[in-house]
Amino acid sequence: MEKEYKEAVEKSTKAMKELESKVEELAEELSESASELWADFKIKFSDMSSKLEGASENISKAGDETSLQAHLGAMEAREKMEGMKDSMQEFADKVSQDAQTGLDTATLQAHLAKMDAEDFWEKKGKGISEDFNSSKESVEKLAVEAMDEITDFFGKLVNSFDSKKS
Repeated sequence: MEKEYKEAVEKSTKAMKELESKVEELAEELSESASELWADFKIKFSDMSSKLEGASENISKAGDETSLQAHLGAMEAREKMEGMKDSMQEFADKVSQDAQTGLDTATLQAHLAKMDAEDFWEKKGKGISEDFNSSKESVEKLAVEAMDEITDFFGKLVNSFDSKKS
């Protein structure tokens, strides 16, 4: 039973550390509110980790009292986890929502770029065709203007992503 108990404690500790590691990888991309939630959870995880480590140490010691302390430590860690369950789910939803918002923003920006290109062609396409017939130089000038507009627009998109990452 002692072996199974130690393995269970080790698995719990490992799972908690893996979660911490995953969130730390994403920490730079979290919104301010998600980062604040994460900071609170890190403190609680540290406390849970101490309880689990204490439980693991106590189960190895001989005697009924230390065995009882080990089980109580595990129960306290479980209670802390239960108390955090709803908040952790809220946090996961928030991180997921932030990621989805980022994807939605990128999709919207790509769609807007397409619409701008279509509008540009609609407004200037006929003129470009007419100008092409009358003057190659004018077409080249319009093409350069068009490329400059496109470059400016995509530059703005890149800057908006860079500012969101910061």
